[in-house]
Amino acid sequence: GTLILAVTFITIEPAVSHAIVTTVSDTFTVSQVVDAEVGFATLASNVTMSPDLGGITGGTSNGATSVSVRTNDLLGYHMTLQASNSLGMQNTSSTTNYIPAYVTTVGTNGVPDYTFSTAANGFGYNVTASTTSDVVQAFKSNGSTPCNAGSTNISTACWLGATSTAYTIINRTTPTGVGGATTTLSFMVNLVAIHMLPNGTYVATTTLTATVN
Repeated sequence: GTLILAVTFITIEPAVSHAIVTTVSDTFTVSQVVDAEVGFATLASNVTMSPDLGGITGGTSNGATSVSVRTNDLLGYHMTLQASNSLGMQNTSSTTNYIPAYVTTVGTNGVPDYTFSTAANGFGYNVTASTTSDVVQAFKSNGSTPCNAGSTNISTACWLGATSTAYTIINRTTPTGVGGATTTLSFMVNLVAIHMLPNGTYVATTTLTATVN
């Protein structure tokens, strides 16, 4: 007879073990941009010079106004002063008559005179601030002539004439508080006797512009 052998193979697959995940985490960020802004906390008020001056006898008058600026800019802000024209104060009844913008005697463009010269008719201003370091160098001195030197900043020194060219008067390098940083503008008018300035109200329009740094 015939002998038949049968061989059976059994293949056993290894068991695959899966870990049971009970906790997962994912990290992400939420971002918000905060822009730098600047605004006026207190607006400058209109100025009426005092006292009234005679067109023949002349004399000197004074006035002042303050403005407060606030900003959240980490680099601070700067502020310019610009007159509507370079003539000075114009007579509201006759534009051909005016008190001229102060002309400095130091001979350097943009550098104020320490003392207001009374040799001619003139309308000038100076700048002080609640934080002295905010005021540009031009309006500082060593407590005497010349300006544009030192660190002293007072309301009776360093006079300049406003023109139609914007002039930087403040440059602050840090943010302000919510109440802002205060700048004071002092004005002076000088009329020389016997210059026969026609009567009337003389007005100068000035614009302050604050910009973040």
